[in-house]
Amino acid sequence: MIINPDQTAVVKRIFADILSGKSTNTIADELNKEKVPSKKNTNWTSSTIRGILANEKYTGDVIFQKTYTDENFNRHTNYGEVDQYMAPDHHEAIISHSDFDAANALINQRATEKGIEKGNDKYQQRYAFSKKIICGECGDTFKRRIHSCTTYKYVAWACNTHLKNKESCHMKYVRDDEIKTAFITMLNKLIYGYRLILTPYLKVLENSSGDEAIQRIQHLEQLIAQNNEQREALTKLMAQGYIDQILYNQETNALLLQAETYRSDIEAITIGMTGDAAKVTETNLLLHFVSHTDMFTAYSEELFENYADHIEVMSRNEIRFVMKCGLTFTERTGN
Repeated sequence: MIINPDQTAVVKRIFADILSGKSTNTIADELNKEKVPSKKNTNWTSSTIRGILANEKYTGDVIFQKTYTDENFNRHTNYGEVDQYMAPDHHEAIISHSDFDAANALINQRATEKGIEKGNDKYQQRYAFSKKIICGECGDTFKRRIHSCTTYKYVAWACNTHLKNKESCHMKYVRDDEIKTAFITMLNKLIYGYRLILTPYLKVLENSSGDEAIQRIQHLEQLIAQNNEQREALTKLMAQGYIDQILYNQETNALLLQAETYRSDIEAITIGMTGDAAKVTETNLLLHFVSHTDMFTAYSEELFENYADHIEVMSRNEIRFVMKCGLTFTERTGN
């Protein structure tokens, strides 16, 4: 395989665009508007872009037998009917493995998060901030409203509890445009200072992600094994008549309760390890994005959905962006 310079530029652009926060639909629209030719000289579509992003050949690797021919010489997509083979470093790469993995992680993340099929009415009425803005006073979610002034209208978000009863929660509404401005300000700060914020944070996450937890789990598993041995010994003692039924039941119940505590501890530690691993993944995605993009001048709903978990409103002038990576950033809003 040899590189086609003209097509290479388009492929690199597509990967750069997806990592900068653009959707596959946006990328396809821009390529069509610019009349960039596709491989088959047809219109670019979202599915075409996704196919390029999923093609491992751009990393220099090749997976053989993605399709196969049956006994009637018909071609089929291989869903496990026959073995596939990976040949790493098969040819010269034009996309790094890190960019390829980050792009596909981003695509999968978006698909999982949206969970609503595009095109239906429910999707069209959905807003990125819906159920994502939390009141710092009462903990309720905010509701989208249209406010009218003498000469214009604007979108605002108000606490549901406050709307029902102003005495139950005193939190005032926050303007939609001010939230979006604050988000872009926060994101631009990360783009400017990611080496001081995200890079050391990622190192801390990676360094604290395992050894002590694994040792603790191993110790608890040893205690569970000892617990089982003690219960087996009690059973033998009762069978041989050395202890009565009442004492046996008391000691066995105590050991069963202790074993359940050990298992709960193991489950809690495992959940914690899974959470840390998720934070590492999210931090890597955010770090890769902010280190490969320029400052933003306009809000993007996709960026919010990709990297922010939710918003906490502390007052009309102070909101907090809780990111999927585990960090929280506070920004001022309004005057």
